Amino acid sequence: MKNIVCIRNLAIVLLVLAGSCSDDFLNEEPMGTVNENTLVNEDGVNALLIGAYSMIDGYSSTGSPNGGTGEASGTNWIWGDVPSDDMHRGDANGGWSQINDIERYEVRSDNEWLSGAWGINYDGVARANDVLRVLQKADSEISAATASQLAAEARFLRAWFHFQLRIKFEKIPYITENDDPLTVTNDREVWDDIENDLQFGIDNLDPSPSEVGRASSWAAMALKARVHLFQKEFAAAKPLLDNIIDNGPFQLEDHFYNNFDEEHQNNGESIFEIQYSVNDGAGVANSGIDHQTLYPRGQDVGLCCAYSAPSFDLFNAFKVDADGLPMLDTFQDDLLVEDYKVLDTEDFTPTDHLLDPRVDWTIGRRGIPFLDWGPMSGSDWMQDQLNMGPFLNKKNMFYKRNLGVISTESSYWAPGVNGNNFRLLRLGHVILWRAEVAVEEGDLATALTLVNQIRSRSMDDIVMGKVANTRFSADDPIVVDESQPAANYKLGLYPSFPDEEFARKAVRHEMRLEFALEGMRFFDLVRWGIAENTLNTYLASELKDDKLPWLKGSSFAAGKNEYWPIPQVQLDLQEGVLIPNGY
Repeated sequence: MKNIVCIRNLAIVLLVLAGSCSDDFLNEEPMGTVNENTLVNEDGVNALLIGAYSMIDGYSSTGSPNGGTGEASGTNWIWGDVPSDDMHRGDANGGWSQINDIERYEVRSDNEWLSGAWGINYDGVARANDVLRVLQKADSEISAATASQLAAEARFLRAWFHFQLRIKFEKIPYITENDDPLTVTNDREVWDDIENDLQFGIDNLDPSPSEVGRASSWAAMALKARVHLFQKEFAAAKPLLDNIIDNGPFQLEDHFYNNFDEEHQNNGESIFEIQYSVNDGAGVANSGIDHQTLYPRGQDVGLCCAYSAPSFDLFNAFKVDADGLPMLDTFQDDLLVEDYKVLDTEDFTPTDHLLDPRVDWTIGRRGIPFLDWGPMSGSDWMQDQLNMGPFLNKKNMFYKRNLGVISTESSYWAPGVNGNNFRLLRLGHVILWRAEVAVEEGDLATALTLVNQIRSRSMDDIVMGKVANTRFSADDPIVVDESQPAANYKLGLYPSFPDEEFARKAVRHEMRLEFALEGMRFFDLVRWGIAENTLNTYLASELKDDKLPWLKGSSFAAGKNEYWPIPQVQLDLQEGVLIPNGY
């Protein structure tokens, strides 16, 4: 079995002594520090590299889930989902209140979550640069082949962290191992720098790393293709995506939901994952700490805190017509709100509208089995249904049968931290990105084939278990017929894409259904240039009929809300070096 790269709890302190002194006692190393010269070997560089990998989950070893202490959340639920049309922040209106400003597009430069996103990603950059700087001193200690592999991993990670910064802040400094970080400005575009690091990875990374969790040449290829898509460089993205699809060792999982199941981690579809781990003897969970807040409340589950609440709009996007095809232009008509404003002890029956079956592997809703935790009973599983809606994030949930095994038995202040990896890059992403390229090149036949390939694998992914209960009071026994589908599902294949406009709309909608709650949606809306129209239309629909009162009055403005302000503390610390980005 391959070893797994540890991603947390590596604290390496480098002590670089300047100058010289004739008295030996003045050159003694303080206890608990590591001289950089002791790391100029393969083990030392690998230790530094693991420290860089540890930042992918968005947390430092000293961080805590409180926004201002350096957290960035590698899953991007805060930055890619909350400000999109897919998700509300969840929980109650008072907790982590600065996330409210992110969802309302009212973020100020002193928002602590901005500092976390900026600081953690540049911490990752610094660690990657430490690897590259020490490698320069280790020519005689490490073979050329090994040094190239280690450098390629470091440069992949450096590109990853800069990519995360670029899509959030737009104007950023690109910092290499030979730069003085305090002097690098943010007055130029950095896409070429990201591409150069990723190309080095493509050329030098092992296609089949010896340890699970390390970046491969395929991961560098997939990320570089995505970078090209952000720049609308479709011709450049195309051969990279084709290479992964045609020559890579990947295949779609038989089931859509395997990509979110802790028992199918590092599967045949996965290209690059955040490696999470718990109960491994480290004394702390090697997992995104904020994820302990994303699980259902309620006595049935006993977790915390119902953050990351899917929107009405996302739920309705899964509606299909009689042929099982998405209602691309009409899904917002007659918005289904399920049990909104209905107590769990009051009567309610889930909609019988035809739905894409992926909906109930993505969204938790009343009257539908929630993995193996039993039927979701409604309002008692969340903190504030009136303000946050009736839905829960299901993709990030682990199975009850693994409680205390792949999840921690205890935590800082809330249970539920678990070892279910997060799939950052998978073949499903690559296939639909390739479909996007095909549409933009006018190759509608290829786009149709690829979209239908994704759709066909989910046709039989039916959630089983028809729940007879219409209410869930303490006196109501749970009655479930496991032989029946939980809802009215149908998924059909497109017979054709009649024109480019239809094809573009179909591909983008398919991305939404397939990638929902994976931290991508807001960034996609921005790169497609449709954020303002899409998000303001969504808000008008989402808030209609006095829903979600705390979100009233919010709106998205083009040219202002596509990116987030550079943290004020960084502008103050590097006055005259960093320039505000105008957001």
